[in-house]
Amino acid sequence: MTATLCIADLYGLGGRLSSPGMLTLAAKIKQLGAEFVVLGPYDQSAWEQAAADLDRRPSSDLIGAVGYSLGANNVVEIALELGRKVHFLAGIQPSFWGQGVDWSGAIAVPPNVGAALCIYNPSFVATLGLGYARYAAPERFSGSLDLVATDDLHPDVDSDAGVHGLVLTQLKRIAGDGK
Repeated sequence: MTATLCIADLYGLGGRLSSPGMLTLAAKIKQLGAEFVVLGPYDQSAWEQAAADLDRRPSSDLIGAVGYSLGANNVVEIALELGRKVHFLAGIQPSFWGQGVDWSGAIAVPPNVGAALCIYNPSFVATLGLGYARYAAPERFSGSLDLVATDDLHPDVDSDAGVHGLVLTQLKRIAGDGK
């Protein structure tokens, strides 16, 4: 039997108006099959609600979160909030101006995360910090972390089919591995 993979989807600042690609990504995740469940999309500021909704999922479910811009910062906050394993996090251009970012632009991935993917733009000047932050693996982190640098500018990267493909590939791998 295949485990259910439940993903919370978070918009960036401005919700659907500024992050329509997150709604498209949610639909693409659902198209992967019945074992893929998407909660949201949530406004990026509703990350605590997303965490509570994920926490209510059965313990047999694999859980994760994907977010864009400030939503990418806040999926890390979801993992910090949960007292259980988070099988997958994906951040699409986290913001230097959001939660959890140190002076270098790094956001530490918590040790309860099994796999993380971060797509970011390494040019602070090109993004004015929007999309510049990136996930980092602290010493206690034993999961996998994939960093993908892109020159995509911040607006519309949430609608990039290539970015969606990276997230979908990781989700299929995690669902297949069951861990």
